[in-house]
Amino acid sequence: MLDGRRSRFGSGWTVDREQLLDLIDRLRMAAPASADQAQRLLEERERLLQQTQEEAAVLAQQARMDAEQQVSVHELVQAAETRAQSIVDQAHQSATETITRANQEAAAVRGQATTEAVSQALEADRYSLELLRRLNDQLRTMQTSVTGAVDQLELKVQQGEQSQAVDQRDEAARRALTSES
Repeated sequence: MLDGRRSRFGSGWTVDREQLLDLIDRLRMAAPASADQAQRLLEERERLLQQTQEEAAVLAQQARMDAEQQVSVHELVQAAETRAQSIVDQAHQSATETITRANQEAAAVRGQATTEAVSQALEADRYSLELLRRLNDQLRTMQTSVTGAVDQLELKVQQGEQSQAVDQRDEAARRALTSES
């Protein structure tokens, strides 16, 4: 067939008839095998397409379930975070209130302690004043007694000295009389 020649008449080609018939027979014999193979390929394609669609449906369902689960987990996480923040806020508020109450109670106790301390200091000052007044009175009494005792002792010493001086004069006079005699 490759040996074809140009026709002398017109623009066509001339082909060897035997070769053409032989080629047609071979095509006929090959065509059923090719058709069967093409049919098998089409069936395989349909089967693969069906399998792919089923797998895609399963994957889509799994993806939907995963997405729902992730949304559920995300919602749980958000709820937990919200609850945790609420607990932290409540604890902070409770701590602030406790500190405020403690400061107020401490201020009240300090005020009461200051009042009691001032009162006790005043009472101690009054007691000390009373003791000092008594001591002063006792000291005055003692001073009066001591002054009286000093005065009496001075008088006694003076009288003793005068008596001694008189005795010494008398003794001297007696000695003088005895030595003259």
